[in-house]
Amino acid sequence: MAFIGDFPQDPGFVTANFRQQNITKKTETASGRILRATNATTVWKGTLQFPPMTVAEFKPIQGFLAKCQGSLNEFDLIIPTVSSTASALYSQNTYVSTDASAGATSVTVTSDQTSATILKAGDVIRFPNHTKVYMVTDDVTTSVGGIGTVNFQPNLVTAVNTDSSGATIQVTNVEFRMILVGDLQEFGYRTDGLVNYELDVQEVV
Repeated sequence: MAFIGDFPQDPGFVTANFRQQNITKKTETASGRILRATNATTVWKGTLQFPPMTVAEFKPIQGFLAKCQGSLNEFDLIIPTVSSTASALYSQNTYVSTDASAGATSVTVTSDQTSATILKAGDVIRFPNHTKVYMVTDDVTTSVGGIGTVNFQPNLVTAVNTDSSGATIQVTNVEFRMILVGDLQEFGYRTDGLVNYELDVQEVV
């Protein structure tokens, strides 16, 4: 398996059915008490649909799908609306300013946007050394010095550290590291010369 690059963005998706999967183990005792626990991370999934495409528009997509070899190889994918912050601060530079260990659900950041709401609950982010995508659980407002705390889920799968190279957290056009769900892909070539296609994807953890 290998990383093969970014999924083609043209002509773009018209619908995105975005899904969140958590695995919770439940055990019910004789008294009726239900014990709940999880040892798995959140996995993001989706069904993405293209508009009807010309054959010329579809061929580059079909070529990329051939490189995927079904669910073998992985790629980065921007999901419409989901991958963009709702804060409207699309050009901000936000950095991790304190180390956070694996398992943490918050991190301190420094932003070039001061005294501003830089992220909104429900936004997704990706740290510089991660392929995992996390969801912000509370609005993030920076101080006059640009310092803020980002609360997110799920827990960090690996540590994040301050980065002297200046790598920023992805807060818009956030890329999900995905694979195709199925090894069989169906392409709807129509008699009017157009092609229908949708794909099911899930995050690689």
